[in-house]
Amino acid sequence: MRRVGTYLITMLAVLAVTAGPVSAITGGELDGDDHPNVAMIVFYQPDGRFRCSATLVSPTVLVTAAHCSEGVRGKTILTFDPVAPATTPRADDDAGDGMSQTGYTSSPAGWLAGTPHAHPGWDGELQLNDLHDVGAIVLDEPYTAATPAMLPPAGYLGNVAAMKFGLNRQIFELVGYGIFFEQPALAPKNPTPVSDRTRRNTTAEGQNLTSQVLMLHENEHDSKAGGGSCFGDSGGPVFHGGYLVADTSFGASIFCRGFGGYYRLDTDDARMFLDDFVTLP
Repeated sequence: MRRVGTYLITMLAVLAVTAGPVSAITGGELDGDDHPNVAMIVFYQPDGRFRCSATLVSPTVLVTAAHCSEGVRGKTILTFDPVAPATTPRADDDAGDGMSQTGYTSSPAGWLAGTPHAHPGWDGELQLNDLHDVGAIVLDEPYTAATPAMLPPAGYLGNVAAMKFGLNRQIFELVGYGIFFEQPALAPKNPTPVSDRTRRNTTAEGQNLTSQVLMLHENEHDSKAGGGSCFGDSGGPVFHGGYLVADTSFGASIFCRGFGGYYRLDTDDARMFLDDFVTLP
């Protein structure tokens, strides 16, 4: 789930698991076991069941986006499998309409469960300097089969941007379980979204930095990098220099091209929230 910027396109990019095809890393490669600390998460909000991506940062905590952790009914369930199970467990439907579920109360067989927490400043507004799009999932039980990702020191991205040539010489790595678009062989050849619940990774070139947002240039035909993120990748990681520097927040295009916005994890705003859940560098 990545959101499309409301200041560019008025469209909700949080995709329901029960809806048709959803989105993934564009121009990416199968991740396999390259990033075993990145998970696919599934949860209920009042308007349906959704999925995002998230990153383990301690044996008991994952970082994701606030729009993937705010207003969740019950618990969030998740899997670290490179290809998530084809059948996503459903929670009981308390209204009989297939939408108003009570949510998960524990982990279904083969899944892990945790309690979601969203940044208290998140208000659903997609903006460059007052975003607060970060959340945490506290697991019911520690997960020790993967090494947690390292969070960055305070001001890390600001220091990177201040280097000679700035961000546009920096390549960032993206990971997630979102959709990708395929070009049909036959007319009308409109890009078709494909959802296979598979973890993928790609790279993207730095573009700009605001007080809370890292912006990346995303083009799968870029000669310097591989692509970008898409719907279903929301909350997933951006890596640079061995650190988890941002989580996937929003994009500029329904076809996941142009640029993406990623909430910075090196800011005072992020660190004040995360400090309640993990030990920060």
